[in-house]
Amino acid sequence: MIKSLLSTLANIPLPRIILLNISGVIVCFLMIQHVGGYPPCDLCIQEQKIYYFGFLIALVADLSTRNHNSYWSTRLLLMTLGLLMFFNMTISVIHVGIECGIWEKNAICMNNSKIESITSTVDLLTQMEQENIPSCNKTTLYVLGLSLAFWNIIVSFFLSFITSIAMLKISRKK
Repeated sequence: MIKSLLSTLANIPLPRIILLNISGVIVCFLMIQHVGGYPPCDLCIQEQKIYYFGFLIALVADLSTRNHNSYWSTRLLLMTLGLLMFFNMTISVIHVGIECGIWEKNAICMNNSKIESITSTVDLLTQMEQENIPSCNKTTLYVLGLSLAFWNIIVSFFLSFITSIAMLKISRKK
């Protein structure tokens, strides 16, 4: 039974596995935000946008694997996706550095708190009604002792590595 499952998994194209992983990450961070009630900081939002772009690229790469004549476009899409995940990993390293106090948050993480601009009670009430974006250096959720930004480093590295393997496999087929 396990042998048949492994042989079935071996026949799944790697771009589809990458697409499923990116979809899972998107579902996880949307569940954490909307069900768990943890609002994302500015760097978290930037990291999430990269996953949305990565989903689109992975979807097109998965569709292009079905056409055996378009392996150059598949390789280009996978290379772009790998670089995108590497860039996401870099942003996450910066995010973890801000959380640990290695880097200052002022230059990188823009918190939209406008306390200096409050001059009246009307300004105070409108500021309180707006959605409060948390600061990048305050981590509120840890999973297995690691912040979500640190988990994003691991996931982005994994996706970048798998994308490189998929690109090499497609290169060897042609």
